[in-house]
Amino acid sequence: MTEARSQDGLTRLIRRVRWYRNRLAAMSSGEVAHRFGEMARRQAYKLRVPGSVRNYDPGSMTLPVWPGLAEGAGRLAADPALMERWARHREAVEACRFEFLGIVWPAPPDGRGLPDWHMDPVTGDRWPASAYCFDIPYRHAEAFGDVKNVWEISRLQYLQPLAAYALIAEDAAAARLCLDHLLDWIEENPPYCGVNWPSMIEAALRIVSILVVCSLLADHIGDAERRRILRSLYQHGWWIERFPSRYSSANNHLVAEAAALFLLGSLAPDLPGAGRWRNYGRRTLEQLAEAQIAPDGVGREQSPAYAALTLEWLLLSGDLGQRLEKPFAKGYWQRIARAGEFLKWITDSAGNQPRIGDDDDSHVLGNGMGVEDTVNSVMSCIASATGEAAMAPPVPVPHFRNALFPAPRPDPAWPSGVRHFTDGGYTVDRRPARGGVPDHLLVFDHGDLGYLSIAAHGHADTLAVWLHVGGQPVLIDAGTYLYHAGHEWRDHFRGTVAHNTLTLSGENSSEISGPFNWARKAAARIDAQSGDADAWALTASHDGYLEAHGVRHQRRVERISPNTFRIADRLTGARGVHRVEIGFLVSPRFEVEAVGTGFAVRGDEGVVLAILHEGGLPGWVETGRTRPERGWHSPSFGVREPAPRIVFSGQVATDQDCVFRLVVGGTESVTG
Repeated sequence: MTEARSQDGLTRLIRRVRWYRNRLAAMSSGEVAHRFGEMARRQAYKLRVPGSVRNYDPGSMTLPVWPGLAEGAGRLAADPALMERWARHREAVEACRFEFLGIVWPAPPDGRGLPDWHMDPVTGDRWPASAYCFDIPYRHAEAFGDVKNVWEISRLQYLQPLAAYALIAEDAAAARLCLDHLLDWIEENPPYCGVNWPSMIEAALRIVSILVVCSLLADHIGDAERRRILRSLYQHGWWIERFPSRYSSANNHLVAEAAALFLLGSLAPDLPGAGRWRNYGRRTLEQLAEAQIAPDGVGREQSPAYAALTLEWLLLSGDLGQRLEKPFAKGYWQRIARAGEFLKWITDSAGNQPRIGDDDDSHVLGNGMGVEDTVNSVMSCIASATGEAAMAPPVPVPHFRNALFPAPRPDPAWPSGVRHFTDGGYTVDRRPARGGVPDHLLVFDHGDLGYLSIAAHGHADTLAVWLHVGGQPVLIDAGTYLYHAGHEWRDHFRGTVAHNTLTLSGENSSEISGPFNWARKAAARIDAQSGDADAWALTASHDGYLEAHGVRHQRRVERISPNTFRIADRLTGARGVHRVEIGFLVSPRFEVEAVGTGFAVRGDEGVVLAILHEGGLPGWVETGRTRPERGWHSPSFGVREPAPRIVFSGQVATDQDCVFRLVVGGTESVTG
């Protein structure tokens, strides 16, 4: 046992050293200087936090009130299904039954009826509650569990629908329950101790939850409670201002921090520094809207889920600016609108999007517990805020967000045809049902790995394709599964072999160097493009294998008929013979069977897709393999399930085409 613990400790130490080495390699000299300055500030505040912060007294300052939120929440009473959901949520919170990230929280052992804010629900161990937050190595402390678990409940987002329900139902007991949880979190998490303080995006998300509770339940908050809540809000804002995400970390985290400071500074204008927070937040958000959303609307992090999170922050801030008659710049809203347009293009007839890149179900406003349909809900908000009704998702998604953004009528028809998003790096073909061919959506990735030098939430999926048929994902993304605690599984789900593209010699097209870092990133380019809306072709390639093998992977995707796409893979460059693996991950709701020169994907109503190979590569299906990992799908964060993976593998020569036809729908597709 002692030897095993020693070995585990050594493994953790090696991982930690590697993480610092790889993280440092991704930094510019300017960032290195910034990080040293940040370390100095951390140590300074460990020694002393000003008494004016720790003991801040708001005096007679009133609680912040979000304009229109209470009135909008009241209108949601007209939705009986939403009210029933919130009533069940109230019961769960009262019973201290929590479920987040696919994990059911155990009952608190102390019988208080309140969460243990520091206990990991999987390991049962408690993170240090009194240690200075930056002294806790949360990225490398696997013995406690995955830090994301305790962070999730400490976002306090589950209190938002509880507060809305208490307001609408005039339920004083629910209001008291909500406030008891909030005040207990404040009591059990003094600044700046414990694992709930080192991440500024977590503080930003918590600010919004507290603002929502204040806005909806002000009449239930006593004077002493008012002082404690305002003090905590100030301490949150003060902390975020001192540790902004800069340089390679300036992704959605910086958006969250800037938005939280803007919201807090606007809604609590009498807090010390509020004017500075408000101005900084607005200025930074207007810059980030253009930096993090490409001109064609694609989120630079190459993840629809993280694009939706960024857009939610931008929407909440922009909407508040409108309500306070201090609107954001026109370009800010234009970039949001274009992002909504891209999301609509990659949404199938039933409201599903390919789960490209990371997706941990993060959101700003919550609707309860469990997985939420954030992308569609945010699309609905964009349609409401911009007045562009065509951007509404094809299915309604009742949500607490509709208190600020009334839900528009769903629009299932638009768009149709092919669209090349060259700035963001995607080609999208979206077709309605016609002539016996079911509606279908194909997405082809020829863009960047991700955003900034670490591309934290990108996957090594360059030149991958995704295909939905009849409103069902068929060729799917593997998903995310886990972050810090994932280790080998984190690497697998980010790796090339988990995606619908070519893998050379079992290597990733981009080199992983940590759970949110890359040592080398494949760069893609468009080599050729031709055709029209009915028959088009696009050829793209990437250099991910150029350094090690002297070749580029080139993929040509064509629409050759109303129900058929042709994919041709080849390696170009140095002459030679190479072992390749070309995979297609299929949703586990379907069965796969061998037919002719390929495979048929069959659902309850028959064949939805055939993948036919024109060439000599042997093919087979693998499901749920380990060592090496193959054929896995993560439908939501923390959940993993086997999924059939069609794979063709063998030796190919440079410039040799590996050709596949993807035939959509109908039993005739298995005979061609």
